[in-house]
Amino acid sequence: MKSGVTSNIWLKRIASVFSLIYAVYICVLAFRSVFYDVIIKKPVVFCVYLSAISAAALVIMIYSRKQLATKLASLILIPALLPIILMCLGSWEMIIPLAICAVTIFFASGANEGTKTLLGTVYLLIYILAALAYFIFTSYLTSPAVQKTIEEGVSPSEKYRYEVINTTDSSGGCTTVMLEPNDKDIVRSSVTYKAKGYDRKLCVKRPLTEVKIEWKDDDLYINGERWFTPEQAQKGKCFEKESFF
Repeated sequence: MKSGVTSNIWLKRIASVFSLIYAVYICVLAFRSVFYDVIIKKPVVFCVYLSAISAAALVIMIYSRKQLATKLASLILIPALLPIILMCLGSWEMIIPLAICAVTIFFASGANEGTKTLLGTVYLLIYILAALAYFIFTSYLTSPAVQKTIEEGVSPSEKYRYEVINTTDSSGGCTTVMLEPNDKDIVRSSVTYKAKGYDRKLCVKRPLTEVKIEWKDDDLYINGERWFTPEQAQKGKCFEKESFF
């Protein structure tokens, strides 16, 4: 009898390790939501994938809910979910499975009821304040100018990509050529995490202008003039990620 109880305890401890792994996975998704553009290519497939992982994690966490690692994981999930909700708002196929798992295990975990009540109140306030701050900040940065991508492509080696953007504003508008590396994305079968912060304005022409883009190897020509070479990128470090601070 004692041997059976001991083996059961160790099974729950092992299961609790998987709870932490799931919490780390959510933290990784939160990091990618902030520093990458999340482009869901196959919403149904991605939703099924996240639902399966979250359902399995939920069963494991409920089974091992009284273990310390699971209690810790249950307290991490809700705050870790906040960046995902803010940055991927509207991508419900991503948010809903993760939110159901996080909220359910928070209330079902073996953590002290007083602790859950206190942290639940704190989390609610954090969500309200963060959402308010985020929407005020994004509204403040919103420009009245209208931007439209009219052309995009990649270099022959697929190391670089460009976009031609027409901006309509009160001063006649402009045409901008943006360039960025094409090898920093994280590509999965159902979702792509497109790296942010590496794009550079290569050329800005006012007013709105037609531009002709040509690649000769990895040298980029705009209207017959060479504007970019890989050597310039290496020497000038023009694709170093911009700091948020």
